[in-house]
Amino acid sequence: MKSIYLAAAALALGATVPAAAVTNLIVNGSFEAGAPGVGGFTGWAKTNTPSGVGSDQAASVIGYNNNNSYPTGAYGEAVTPDNAVSASPDAVGNQGAYFVGDQSVNESISQLTYLGVGNYRVGFSYYLTANGLANVNNASLSGTIIGTTVASTSITGASTAKTWQYASGVGHISLAGFYNTAFVFNSNGTPSKDVVIDRVFAIATTDTATVEIPPTPTTVPEPTTWAMLLAGFGLTGFAVRRRTATVAA
Repeated sequence: MKSIYLAAAALALGATVPAAAVTNLIVNGSFEAGAPGVGGFTGWAKTNTPSGVGSDQAASVIGYNNNNSYPTGAYGEAVTPDNAVSASPDAVGNQGAYFVGDQSVNESISQLTYLGVGNYRVGFSYYLTANGLANVNNASLSGTIIGTTVASTSITGASTAKTWQYASGVGHISLAGFYNTAFVFNSNGTPSKDVVIDRVFAIATTDTATVEIPPTPTTVPEPTTWAMLLAGFGLTGFAVRRRTATVAA
């Protein structure tokens, strides 16, 4: 049975593409700045990285439309470029972030952004590969963008594969300061399900906000201390793939 956690249903969804002049406040939100591989997370801090022993592999930046093995591909399954209708100002690129560890415990990528008072639209896209459905163990992903808990969901075999999905909403900042963006992945056995994310964004907007975003401490907190303070968006369906795919010659 699909398992989806919603902090609340108050955040407004939106898919309007912004004007070209809009700037993404998330550094390397589309994962295009670094080369494919585990070291490709330019602008992001990595914590609780898996051991790398056996199939317990760290998150990596993968290329689209290839049959490469990990760490530059999704274990032989070609992932299509992010084609979700998104408010991200970033163009659709050639790379995405791939969470793949079988025994990840709060494996995280994160960054802090200094923001002034105002309204901000936030969101991201996500994709689940087909051969993940054959992996017996579930996983989970939580996403926080500039202090807004966008989603927290279990990834199960009942989720939808090979379709880019999009989650977005608008929050208000009343105090200038640092705000945390982080994605946290957990898995519980070999093999576990996994997920690709792309086009993480935060943009200033005149859209009406539905939540108040609290300031983030200047030191990035441990994922276990993050409070579910704000309304979340539902990741409508998660499914994954992995190690059963055959790598092309």
